[in-house]
Amino acid sequence: MTLSTESTRFLEDLKVYLLASGKNEQATNEIVLEFEDHLIEAEADGKSVSAITGDSPAAYIQSISHEMAFDSKQAFWTIMQVYLGASSFLYLQNLLNGTTTYSILLVGGFLLISAVYLTTLALLFRKDALRDGARPRIMRYGIHGSVHLLLIVGLLIVNGLIDSPKITLSPSVGWLIGALLIAWILVTAWKTKTWILPIQCSSFSCLNCCFCLYLICQRLPPSS
Repeated sequence: MTLSTESTRFLEDLKVYLLASGKNEQATNEIVLEFEDHLIEAEADGKSVSAITGDSPAAYIQSISHEMAFDSKQAFWTIMQVYLGASSFLYLQNLLNGTTTYSILLVGGFLLISAVYLTTLALLFRKDALRDGARPRIMRYGIHGSVHLLLIVGLLIVNGLIDSPKITLSPSVGWLIGALLIAWILVTAWKTKTWILPIQCSSFSCLNCCFCLYLICQRLPPSS
C-alpha cells in the first residue's frame, strides 16, 4: 500500500530530525519502519497521521527524540566522514598543483569554520523537519551555504594579510597522505550510502569554489 503524502512527509521528517540530533542510525531506521507499518494500518482503516501523532507531529517527533540516547560515537564518525570527505578534495587539488605548505592559521580557521558549518547545518535540518506548511528549503540552505562561503573567503583574505607559521610536508609524506585520503573516500563511498553523502557533496561544492578563488588570488600580481 502506498502511503499518503502527509504520512510520507512525517516519516521523512522523523528520520531527518533523529539523525540530525545525533541518534543511532540503525535505531532510527527501525523506528521509522515501525511507524511506517503503523501508518499503513491506520490509513487502511481510513485514519490520518494525527491518529498516531496527535495534533502536533512536530511535538511528537521531539518526544521520540528525547526518549532516544545520543550516539556520541556515531556523531564523531559522521563529522569525520563529512569533514574528510570535503577537505580531501581540497588537499588533493593542492597536491596536484604542487602545494605542500600549509598555513596554521588557514588550517585552524578551516577546522573552526567547518565545525560551525556542520553544527548549524544540523540545527537547520532539525528546524526544517519540524516546520509546517510550504518550506522554501533551497533559499534557507542557499543562505546557509553562502554565509559559509563568505567565512572561508574572509579566512583566505586574512591568511593573505597575516604571516602565520606554516607546515611544510615533504613530497613523499604529501603523497602518502593523499593516498590514504583516496582510500578513505573509496571506502566511505562503498560502505556509507546514507544521508552523509549529500552533505559531503554540498560541502565539497562550496569548498571547491573557495579553493578556486584561492588559486586566483595566488596568481594575482603583488600590489606595489
